[in-house]
Parts: sequence; structure tokens; C-alpha cells
Amino acid sequence: MVFDLWPLDAFFRKIFWMGMLILVLVTGPLGPGLAPAASETLRGAVRFTTEDTHYRIGPGDVLSFQVYHQPDLTQGSILVRSDGMATFNGVGEIKVEGRTISEVQSILRYELSELIKEPIVSVTVDQTRPGTIYLAGAVKHPGMYQLSTGNQNSAVGPTANGPINRIDLRLSNILANAGGVQMNADLRRIRITRHGNVSEESLEVDLLKMLQEGDTSQDIMLRSGDSIYIPALPSMALTDAEYQMLLNSSIGPGTFPVRVLGELEKPGVYELPGNSPYLNSAISQAGGYKDGASRDVIAIRRFTNEHDFSTLYVNPQRADIVLRPNDIVVVGEKRLFKTGKFFDQVNRILSPFTNAAFSAAIFGGF
Repeated sequence: MVFDLWPLDAFFRKIFWMGMLILVLVTGPLGPGLAPAASETLRGAVRFTTEDTHYRIGPGDVLSFQVYHQPDLTQGSILVRSDGMATFNGVGEIKVEGRTISEVQSILRYELSELIKEPIVSVTVDQTRPGTIYLAGAVKHPGMYQLSTGNQNSAVGPTANGPINRIDLRLSNILANAGGVQMNADLRRIRITRHGNVSEESLEVDLLKMLQEGDTSQDIMLRSGDSIYIPALPSMALTDAEYQMLLNSSIGPGTFPVRVLGELEKPGVYELPGNSPYLNSAISQAGGYKDGASRDVIAIRRFTNEHDFSTLYVNPQRADIVLRPNDIVVVGEKRLFKTGKFFDQVNRILSPFTNAAFSAAIFGGF
């Protein structure tokens, strides 16, 4: 026996479409850009990913609102209230907290489309709410950083650390304002903790991926109250290519120390600039060679961790090599090189810098 299922199928399809019609009538359609924001649907929850690369408006921000060819609607000094709402001419109150500038512009365009044909809308943040970012770990100047309440770009110091331009709160900008990371920083596992009203969440980002592959999603937008922790590697694990890439980036250290000893006019410890980390730059900072200095062979003692080091011998006239933090450069006497006693002199100069206590001390400064 064969049953005809078509009437039954039509019956269920009819029930489905009646249910959809009732749902639309009860809830009402949502216009473009009016889907509930995460801050509304998950009040107090903390949810952020490496895609969070845009500034999000919050209470205390002051906005400006412009509508092209509509001076009556254009408006400034719009305060975002503590409830996250802001009032716009011709539109009324809108929930702006937790939304990006482009999302707010989309909402305003939709609302104004009932009054103006194809409105052109612009929203800017004139002043930003005060706040703080906490920075710890393998960075040159850890501490608490104060966020500015205006749109100025300002330098920071190591403790009262203020102010930072609030709009440009990308992770790389914060690290650059803090003097850059240390050379043993573990850029692959930077931990960011965000505190919400009732919970907190941590995110791990890989800034080395940003430097190597241009993955800007790793350069997330921070918020007031975020804590950043940069772990330290147990050794100088960066390859030469990664090291030079870091030096050439905004998050690399602006300067790093090297020790220059031997037959030079002004031996001592010098800060080499990150944009000129070369052996001959260090020699130049030390006043250049003395008469009788060996210029063909120079020794470089390099520590890779608290216990291990190597000694390189280079000709600076043929290879102006890139130095690393806490390298020790030794220039010997030319006459000793000719008599075969050059290496004895180098070892004698370097002997105080080879014990475990010294290497542990300098490695802590990476």
C-alpha cells in the first residue's frame, strides 16, 4: 500500500509559516545595525577576542554629531551618560556604550532615514573617559598608565605614567609608550585580563605573529582597567631575524645597554639606539679607537642565559654586526695580536664578567 504524504507535508509547512508570521508580529522587525549589542544581551559579562581592534564608546566619553547639509541636526558636546545612553538631535536617546563609532553611525543613519533621504552622518569622540591600564612583566617601564581625557598624543613616564591617547589604545601603542618590551619578552604569550561587572576573562595574544605576518588582529584595542602581563623567556630565544624585526618595530626597546672595554678613548656602558644597534655604533659612542688598538679583530662576549655565553671574534671593517643587549665588546692591542698574546689579553679583560653572579645580574636587565 502506498500513502500520499503531500497533504501532510503541506500541513506542516503551513504551520511553520504561520509561526514565523506570529513571531514577526510580536517582536517587530529589527532595522539595519539595530541588533542588540553584546553589552546589552550579556550585561556584566566579559567577552573579547583578538578581533577586538576598534575603540568602543563608554560612559564619560564626549561625542560630536554631524549631518551633512543639515546644520540644525549637527551637534557637539554629547555626553555619554552612566547608563550608556546619549541623546542626538532628530533621533533621541540611543544606547552607545560598548559600540564602535561606525556602529553608532549606522544606527543614526537608519533612524534619520525617516526624516532625510540618504543621510550622511559623522560621529567623532572629542573627549574620552579617564581610566587606567596596568602593565607588568618583561617591559622596560612596567606600572600603571593613566589614560588621557582628550585627543592629545603624550609621552609617559615609568610611574605616574600618564597620559596616553585614549583613542589609540591598541596594545602596540601601550607597549611603545612604556619604552618597548625587553629582549627576552615572550611575545607569543602576552596575557590580557579584562575585568567586567561580575566576571573577568583573559586573552592570550601573539604579537610576534603580528610582526612576522602582519596579523593586526593580534594588536587588540584595550579598555580602561585592562591588565597586561608579558612573560619572560628563560633565555634569549629570538633568532637574529626576529631580533632585528623587533628592533625595527614600535614595540621594540628604544635603547639597550652594551659594555665597551679595552683600547678605546672612553670605555664604559652605553645605550645603543634600537635603530642603530651595530658594533661600529658602539665603538663610536666610546670615542673611537686609541692609537695602537687592534681594528681587525674585536671580541664580543654574548650571554644567552644566566649560565651560557659565547665569544665571537669579528672584523668590524668587514662585518658591522648587530649587537644584542648586554653584549661586552673588547678591543685589544694591535702589538699583542702580532705577538700572539691578543687572546690572553681578551680573556684577562673578560674574566670578571664570566662568573654566574654577573651573568645572572645582566640577564635580569634584558
